[in-house]
Amino acid sequence: MSTGLSRFTSLLLGALLTIILLCAEYALLLDNDRVREQEKLQHWGELGTELLATRLQEMLDRTDLLAQSLIRQRHSTGTPPNLGELAPTVLKEESRFGGIGIVRRIEPNQRAEFEAAIANSIRMLKDRHLVTSPQQPMYYPVESYLPDDGNALPQGMDLGSLDNARRKMDQARNRNQPMLMFNTLVPGAPPRLDIMANLNDDGHLLLVNLRSDLLLQSSQSNPDQPNPLQHVRLVAWNQEAPDQPSLDSHPLQALPSGNPLLTTRRSIGGYDLLFGAYPLEDNQPALSAQGYGILATSALVMLLLLILQQRQISNNQGLRTLLRRQHHQLELNNRTLREQINDRASSEQALAESEARQRAILQASSDAIILINRSGLITHVNPAAAKLIGQSAESIEHLPVGSLLTELYSLSPSISFESIAAAREGRTFEAHLLRSDNSQMPVELSLSRVEAPDDSFYVAVCRDISLRKEQEAALIRLKNSLAEQVEVQSRQLAALLEASPMAMAYIVDRHLRRVNGAFLDLFEREEDEVIGQTTLPYFESQEQWERTGRALYNLLNDGKVVQSEVKLRTGSGKLIWCRMFGRAVNPSVPKLGTIWLYQDFSAQREMEDALRQAKTLAEENSRAKTEFLANMSHELRTPMHAILGFTEIGEARARQLQDDKLEQYFQRIHSSGNRLLQLLNDLLDLAKMEVGKMDYHFGHFDLAHCLREACDEMTPLASNHNIKLYLYCTPEKLTADIDPFRLGQVIRNLLSNAIKFSPAGEVIRITARLQLNSQQQEEILICVEDSGPGIPVDEVETIFDKFIQSSSTKTGAGGTGLGLAICREILQAHHGIIFAENLSPRGAAFTAVFPRRHDASAAGEGSNHVTSTFTR
Repeated sequence: MSTGLSRFTSLLLGALLTIILLCAEYALLLDNDRVREQEKLQHWGELGTELLATRLQEMLDRTDLLAQSLIRQRHSTGTPPNLGELAPTVLKEESRFGGIGIVRRIEPNQRAEFEAAIANSIRMLKDRHLVTSPQQPMYYPVESYLPDDGNALPQGMDLGSLDNARRKMDQARNRNQPMLMFNTLVPGAPPRLDIMANLNDDGHLLLVNLRSDLLLQSSQSNPDQPNPLQHVRLVAWNQEAPDQPSLDSHPLQALPSGNPLLTTRRSIGGYDLLFGAYPLEDNQPALSAQGYGILATSALVMLLLLILQQRQISNNQGLRTLLRRQHHQLELNNRTLREQINDRASSEQALAESEARQRAILQASSDAIILINRSGLITHVNPAAAKLIGQSAESIEHLPVGSLLTELYSLSPSISFESIAAAREGRTFEAHLLRSDNSQMPVELSLSRVEAPDDSFYVAVCRDISLRKEQEAALIRLKNSLAEQVEVQSRQLAALLEASPMAMAYIVDRHLRRVNGAFLDLFEREEDEVIGQTTLPYFESQEQWERTGRALYNLLNDGKVVQSEVKLRTGSGKLIWCRMFGRAVNPSVPKLGTIWLYQDFSAQREMEDALRQAKTLAEENSRAKTEFLANMSHELRTPMHAILGFTEIGEARARQLQDDKLEQYFQRIHSSGNRLLQLLNDLLDLAKMEVGKMDYHFGHFDLAHCLREACDEMTPLASNHNIKLYLYCTPEKLTADIDPFRLGQVIRNLLSNAIKFSPAGEVIRITARLQLNSQQQEEILICVEDSGPGIPVDEVETIFDKFIQSSSTKTGAGGTGLGLAICREILQAHHGIIFAENLSPRGAAFTAVFPRRHDASAAGEGSNHVTSTFTR
């Protein structure tokens, strides 16, 4: 009894001591691991801060080199900075530069010139929209920016309107050193990190955008190098915006509320940056695997000590008996084991050969293949699967397959992996694969069970269907968008039909599908007898219906807007004239139908018929009047020549008789007769023009000679009014294809008018020169300038009409109103024009312009009622 109590007491005391020692050892190991982890995170934080500061300074130095390169380029070429040659070497995919641009310092007096150069206005960002910038003392707009993608700064955007950007850009110009610049374009979004560098010219600055994500990644030259930012979260603030971080290695996570592991202040690019390092996860301290190993080893040692203690107390005799039995059993087991080893060796050889073949198949397969045991643990993955997941094959093996494929994971511990696999086995289904970057990739998964001689396992084959999913999503969005557009267009069409005052109809295959109220009112019909019916009853006959369809629908199918005027029949049988306008909804799909508008212009058609009849009657009256004038003018010229002839005889006889009074009477009769003869000649010329009887004799003549003859003829008349005529001709011998008689008639008419309206003692200038028109063809310009009262502004065009005189003739100059009309007709026969304009401060100028050369066929095209001959 005492022996049993001693054994129990010793066992109880040993167990209690073991528990106490193990608890003390656990506390010491846990505290040691906590201190070591804190020191390691602080070390990573220091390395991360130094890495980020070094990269920022490197970007500033590289920006300074880029600025110096642009300065040398401008000095060598003499042209403004050009980013096109610099961008391919700077804006690479792996580069930390996100964009490069030129910002120009613009003063208010330079704004208009800059906006004209970029064909846009200087704008500022307001409420996430670009608006025209108000008047500012200084602007810093973007002159150019590459690349031109969704993150590009718009051309003309004033960066000086953003926060303290204007002050930073002024510092960059004054200090001639690159400056960092943090700007928030969208409220709530991470700030934009830029570098500004001076280009040492008339205000150009180099703008370089930095990609914050690449600044916080591993080294691009050595991606396998450990990145301290994978272990800690690094946050940087600048002194001008302490409320929001300027840089954050994990911007999508909320800012930690606890104290940082360490803080460091650095002065970089004109900013005092405060760096703070935080642990990535705020987990409770846990014992490391090494600590658990030490603790387990200690527990095992203490347990062994207790067992040894109990065994020492046991009966040595029982131990020897047990040893004999075990020795005998061991011999039997060894014999059996040797037999099993021989069988196992042969099986393992065959299995090794089979596994070699399977591994070769797995390595060569382009599909991602994952081998899973019955417990749901991954036993093997091929290279395609490791690449798809983004991890090495060694790091994936022995993981639960549910950690990668959520569809093979169950929250309930009572549901085994084999139950989940049995429901999915043998059929293809879609799943989501969790990749190393925590993104989920849609895959197509097939799961199969493989039975082995000694065990069974599962084979999962994954195929990436991201592209297919994106295409399906795009198709769904397109379908929804098209449905919305169809609904909106249907509502707009219905509203347009009902709101339009014009008759409108939607016609498919020449059947009415929809009409508005104006259509029903125009054709005097009810809606139930219109919808779905053919358009044949609206035409006069079936032949007209078919002819109209053949003429219009071919044009509609070509995508043109057609217009036609036809007679249509209303519901009461009345025929009305309608103007139809039609257009196909989609010319490439004729089955979608057409839209038609109908306009009743019966009253207008009746008015046009009446006007047409009146025009015909007026033309007949004008023709009769013209023929009468031509005949009368011809008949009146014969007696006028007789009167003028006897007047000249009377003047000569009066001079012989030295009867001054009688000579004065004959001179007045002769002067009045000449005026009447001139009037008759003008009326006869006008009548000939109107009936197409005017003759022209074109030839290659000296225009200067023609002008001098006309001036010499009009000089006596000008001398009577104490007026001088000056002729300027360039060149002196100016030849052209003209009718010298008719063109001389134009010059005499113009000089006669100028002499009438010019005061005594003034000068009349006649200018003729050779010039080139817009088609680089030679033309003649003749200008007659007087010093008269000028022409009223509203009469500059009307004075060239027949029987129209300027109101200035009320001064007593007189006239019939035919001279300028005849001048215009003659110039049109020469393929030219004549126009008048006022001079400053007074006077008028009449200018005639016509081509220098034209052939015989063109000579008759100047006026459609003039006959002519052409001589060389």
